[in-house]
Amino acid sequence: MLVGGVPIDERLLRELARVVDRKLAQRLDTALLYRAKVLGLTVAEREAILKALENPPPGLEELRATLLRDPRWRLSERLA
Repeated sequence: MLVGGVPIDERLLRELARVVDRKLAQRLDTALLYRAKVLGLTVAEREAILKALENPPPGLEELRATLLRDPRWRLSERLA
């Protein structure tokens, strides 16, 4: 599945769901259940993932790096 533009396998999505807040975890679980191909993220969801991935488990480093590079998020956080 593409999450925030990054291909992530099912095992890593389950790991991500384990470390984020309950609402986002439920959304990830639902996307997995319905075998979604793409999952768009809101700014709040991106922030929650970045917070949860401050020390990312192996395999999720690329997702964190991609979210940090996203120019729309950087502008919203006034980092650009």
